[in-house]
Amino acid sequence: MKIVFFRIPKPKQFNYPPRYYDEEKERRELRKRELGLTGDGNMDFRSQVGTSWRRLRQSNHSRQKKANMSVLIYLLIAAMLIYFIFFT
Repeated sequence: MKIVFFRIPKPKQFNYPPRYYDEEKERRELRKRELGLTGDGNMDFRSQVGTSWRRLRQSNHSRQKKANMSVLIYLLIAAMLIYFIFFT
């Protein structure tokens, strides 16, 4: 029997191919075929993503402006406190 220190055994491999049935996807595909939609809707998805990114960018910009304004107000308050403490 061999005693080996600091040897970590490798984990066993696990290979599981997932097999599932997406009922909602089947319904969507059936509805698309009924309506006669042949495209994959890629352009619609791109426009939705572009719109959401634009909206997110605008909200981030306004949030950044608010943060900058609050920092400015805090600096003004700190400057006034320092003035009143040391110069009055």
